[in-house]
Amino acid sequence: MLRFRSAATGGVTGLCLEPHDLLISKYCAGRTKDLEFNRAVIDLGIVAKDVLLERLAGTAIGDSLRQVVAGRIIRDFS
Repeated sequence: MLRFRSAATGGVTGLCLEPHDLLISKYCAGRTKDLEFNRAVIDLGIVAKDVLLERLAGTAIGDSLRQVVAGRIIRDFS
């Protein structure tokens, strides 16, 4: 989670997902639009494969979904 605050936020602090966390959630959702988004983010070099796999390891999901998501991550970096 990243905190964002500037003069433009009027004193309010916004909470934003860190890019790796966002991609893990989208990989878990598995919708076509989410997987396309993830590939675009990877192509832009915003996230790293090793960090995604580390975040995945710490995500509370079942083993079968974890294997699916790991396969998606590995595929997208190939």
